[in-house]
Amino acid sequence: MWNRKAILILYLALFAEPVWGRVLLRWSEPALPSAKVLGVRDLVVPWGTSQNLIESAREQGYHVYAEVILQQASAAAAQSSKTGISGIVLKVGDSNDHLAREALTPLQIAYPRLAFLILGPAGKQPQMRGSTVIKQDGVFEVSSPTAQPWIDSNTALVAFDRALRPAQIPLFDFAWELSDAVERQRGPSADDYLLAVAEAGALHADLIMDVHPSLQKALAQGNSDGGTAWTQVKRYLEFYSQEGKRSGVTLANVGVVTDNFEASYEAMNLLARRNIPFRVLTPGDLMSQGLKGLDLIVVFAKPDEKAAREVTGFVAAGGTAVLVNLHGSFPWQSGEASRTGEHSVSYTLGGGKAIELSEDVDDPETFAQDVRRLLSNEKSLISLWNALTTLAVPYQHEGRPDVTLELINYAEDPLQVQVRIKGSFTVVRYENPEHGCCEYLKPTRDAGFTEFVIPWLKIGGRVHLSPAGTVPAAAR
Repeated sequence: MWNRKAILILYLALFAEPVWGRVLLRWSEPALPSAKVLGVRDLVVPWGTSQNLIESAREQGYHVYAEVILQQASAAAAQSSKTGISGIVLKVGDSNDHLAREALTPLQIAYPRLAFLILGPAGKQPQMRGSTVIKQDGVFEVSSPTAQPWIDSNTALVAFDRALRPAQIPLFDFAWELSDAVERQRGPSADDYLLAVAEAGALHADLIMDVHPSLQKALAQGNSDGGTAWTQVKRYLEFYSQEGKRSGVTLANVGVVTDNFEASYEAMNLLARRNIPFRVLTPGDLMSQGLKGLDLIVVFAKPDEKAAREVTGFVAAGGTAVLVNLHGSFPWQSGEASRTGEHSVSYTLGGGKAIELSEDVDDPETFAQDVRRLLSNEKSLISLWNALTTLAVPYQHEGRPDVTLELINYAEDPLQVQVRIKGSFTVVRYENPEHGCCEYLKPTRDAGFTEFVIPWLKIGGRVHLSPAGTVPAAAR
């Protein structure tokens, strides 16, 4: 039986106040530059890597994490004191997450000084593509080059991870897409690294980022070309690690109820692409005030009897629920029914409505547009103009009226962005990694919204908004 000390250790490990925005570098070369050169102190190496590399890294002040699969976790933890590793990254992949948690619980108790991180399914390289791929009637189709650019982001993955593992800061990785022989030899561009760091920082997530072998060698050897490129990366690493010392929760009025990432991914991805802030809820969250503050929910997971009553109460109180491919008898069906399309029925109940879709979402782009329309302009938290390649993520500071808006430009070309955000703010300050903090922007306020123009956004940027009579959070 566990003693009280062991339970306290586990509680502190799982529920200590998190600090996000960390980048861990995946390293494979036998030589290392100093931690001062990299600007990062956390390295990830494969389990069983050279002991000489681990010892060299420790001597230079690095924290070394061994990357293991579930079957290796116990052996890695047992040998941690001998090998000198600081933590373990457990690669769960697409396997059952609860198995990982069950395996880690006794290890966390037995090795309280060892850090344990769970790495779920692989993400995507952040990038902008020239065309959109959608599925129509079971057939994949590619849009024309003139259509709105397609963005590969990890917004949906991070949101799902945050709901699935609330005790751990979301952690993800991805593989670089190197399409030709030259790219495979040289590796990603400096801007590719910058975008990866900016996206993780803007999403308040941690990232394990691969450093291409050619860049690893250049940095270890003090090559000037590698050093010049990495100087830019260090600037971004510093910018986002500083913000990670302040807390904030995602500001969203749309909820996505799901327990299956694959089934809901494309819809969530397009909600993010349309700058519709959302948070992911598990079916169990419906019973724990999870719907508080939401105006619209999209339900992919079939609710049980109690959860269905919660959804019905949400609709009756004025909310909108979109139920995707859920078949059965539900209490919201007692409302006034009307057919709204070939595959959809709407039920009006109290001040809201429940919209049942009899099929899965085949066209996520149209679906995201429909969600925006259902929200209406009055309930849309944020809108961007002149920003087809930009994602915005708003955060509410806990206990304060301040809002922080993170921006990511996936095109990597400087642009000017016009922003409209819900709320009345008198102080608007803008900062970015290239120019630092802060430029004061001139806001205009109208009907409960604030508008302003960001003069220059290359890849990453941040806006601090404060109402009248408050001290800006970032200035404290």
